[in-house]
Amino acid sequence: MKNNNVFFDHHNQKVRWTQTSSNDMPVHYHYVGSMTRVEFDLLVDVLWEIFDDSDISLQDFCHYYKEIREFCDHIKKLTE
Repeated sequence: MKNNNVFFDHHNQKVRWTQTSSNDMPVHYHYVGSMTRVEFDLLVDVLWEIFDDSDISLQDFCHYYKEIREFCDHIKKLTE
């Protein structure tokens, strides 16, 4: 599966999953890491369950990104 970059703008509460860099975007996004589309969808679902319509800080977004990233990497290692 293909990994794309994950960017988050906590001021506007926007997230991007894209191949482009943050310099190519009209809004300033913080680079968080990379994920497959399925992993990214899981991250968005988890954030929606936890925060619903509440704002998410950059620190919280990065925390849950890291948790999902570690979980997915662990699962992948079990299948090798």
